[in-house]
Amino acid sequence: MSGSLDQAQALAFEKEEEAIAKDSLHILPLSGLPLITPGLKRARLIKNSHLDGVVELFTDSQSGSGQVAPEDLTKVFHFDEENKGDLPLIKNLSMLSSYDVYSLRVELRRLGIDVDNVDDLRLSDNKVQEVAPHMTSFTRPLVRAVFGKDDNKERSLKELVQLFASPDVDTAQRNLTKLAEQMNLEVAGIPKFLENYGDVYLSLAYYQSCLDESQAKLQTFLKALAELKADKNLGKERSVISACKDVEKKITTVVGEVGDTLDMFRARTEDMWDNMSDGSFQRMEQMITDYQSKVGGALCVTSVKLDAWDDRFPRAGIGGPIKRADFILNTMRRGLDRVESIDYHDKP
Repeated sequence: MSGSLDQAQALAFEKEEEAIAKDSLHILPLSGLPLITPGLKRARLIKNSHLDGVVELFTDSQSGSGQVAPEDLTKVFHFDEENKGDLPLIKNLSMLSSYDVYSLRVELRRLGIDVDNVDDLRLSDNKVQEVAPHMTSFTRPLVRAVFGKDDNKERSLKELVQLFASPDVDTAQRNLTKLAEQMNLEVAGIPKFLENYGDVYLSLAYYQSCLDESQAKLQTFLKALAELKADKNLGKERSVISACKDVEKKITTVVGEVGDTLDMFRARTEDMWDNMSDGSFQRMEQMITDYQSKVGGALCVTSVKLDAWDDRFPRAGIGGPIKRADFILNTMRRGLDRVESIDYHDKP
């Protein structure tokens, strides 16, 4: 009985770890990719605290994280004619700015890898439910377009698909017909359109959820930075003060740019539904897809860096000014110069 219980607990833990990896900005399980080397298929790529993409062979609370740089894989695994193609693939993947499922879909297609049937490139069911509230601002204009401005019900996308498949409201039936004509679709094609619509805007809801988490952690980090800069003993250390200012400016700028970009998509979605025409959604879909790698990359940076700070200094009393200054200089600042700016005013 005990053995069965232990096995069940192990399976539950494994599923939980798989879900965490799926929903992460900085973890890429390699099991679903076309790799030949067995040891690599059991590993994963991660972004470490320096924002380097490294192969993580193992991780646990006792042993820590066993990380190998892509260029050092030949020291760990045997490569020959059969599996030597794994090396350039890992190298290319290590250079991606984010490992979130939406960025990965875009970048893996660019590398010529089929992503349509890779289950790992979908958010877990729990994460979909968690980010669902953020979908409202993107589905509300759609609800108004179909059910009329007086409809104030909060509807999930699943409910919308069911309602649109067999609408029982006269206003909805008339508006659906009008909408289908504007989009050059058959009314029967609306449910399929909604599935695509849901997936595209689920990416923005996911990014908004990640941004909210980063903004909460950022406030704690900024408070710690302010205390560090005000420390009498460190005030004379120009390198420390300069590093603090650089890190603060970079991370707050990145967070601000992501927020502005998501707000831009909300505004343009409202405008799209006010002026719906043939091809409107396809153009919006392409625009969002074109931004996913930059938005995912920016959020990956803030998530990795702020998590690194929280892990090292989980409470205000942990670590003195010297240790915190050293962490700013040698960890928080490392890699930030590679972060790409999001010019959300540009039209793709």
